[in-house]
Amino acid sequence: MKKLLEIQSSVRQENSISRTLSNQFVQTWKTAHPDIQHIIRDVGIDPPAHPTELWTKANYTAPEARTPEMIAALAHSEQLIAELLGADYLLLGVPMYNFSIPSNLKAYLDNVVRVGRTFAFDKETLTFEGLATGKKALAILPSASDYSPGTPMAQMDFCKPYLRAVLGFVCIEEVTVVSVPN
Repeated sequence: MKKLLEIQSSVRQENSISRTLSNQFVQTWKTAHPDIQHIIRDVGIDPPAHPTELWTKANYTAPEARTPEMIAALAHSEQLIAELLGADYLLLGVPMYNFSIPSNLKAYLDNVVRVGRTFAFDKETLTFEGLATGKKALAILPSASDYSPGTPMAQMDFCKPYLRAVLGFVCIEEVTVVSVPN
């Protein structure tokens, strides 16, 4: 069974354009794909913890050498990564906050973009390889202004380029972005 992981990052539960549009997409998607398993990760309402010194140390320690405290520090990150790697499709509801993504989504991404889990690093060649292969992503990005190319605000859009870069880094290269200026 195919899985759709919906990641919501708006802190608003009511009057959220990204939530409304995501919900409309999911309802239409489920009609067309009734066998899809839909998982919601709401980092807007329940954000993951930011990485800490212990988290970082644990992340760079070989799994077999991690202490119980290190394992506990990475437990939620591991859960988030399992959801991500288990999904076939991603739907990201991402309102633009101050020209970029919400900080709670950044905390989520900091938890899932991890060496040895969603990307590999070759110390000999100093190269990276994404490990989250075979996924497609749709990002719905409402904003208070028009950031389209050629508009006066275009240079202030750090949301789309960042999302494309970070998703591409872990090898989610088929990313569709729907900008919704309002």
